[in-house]
Amino acid sequence: MEQHLVRVLVVDDLPSFRRAVAGVIAVVDGFVLAGEAASGEEALDFLRDHAVAMVLMDVNMPGMGGLEAARRIRCGHPDVTVVLLSVNNTEDLPRDAMVMGAHYRHKDRFGPDELEALWSDGGTQTPSRPAGA
Repeated sequence: MEQHLVRVLVVDDLPSFRRAVAGVIAVVDGFVLAGEAASGEEALDFLRDHAVAMVLMDVNMPGMGGLEAARRIRCGHPDVTVVLLSVNNTEDLPRDAMVMGAHYRHKDRFGPDELEALWSDGGTQTPSRPAGA
């Protein structure tokens, strides 16, 4: 029986953190790195051409930050699980950050168990299809 891999896009302006998250994805069965982006704009561009099921995204990035990018992703790709990652505590995020349907995890505590839990708790969707596909 064919296993469907959860395709994950990692979005962070720091290459070192993108590599760390890619490493987490690599060690969890059933997940695969679909791509990387350094900004919200790059993430939206990527999603126009590639199917993903989950986006792991930094909140604070130059240009379009994670909150605005999450809003746009949730509007254009409602079946994609969006997880905001930050060093801030949840209470320090803007009030509407969680209203848009995104999940939140602290960067310092993100690991394989968190990735699996996020998917089993709310990521039962199939990968989003790129626009025009």
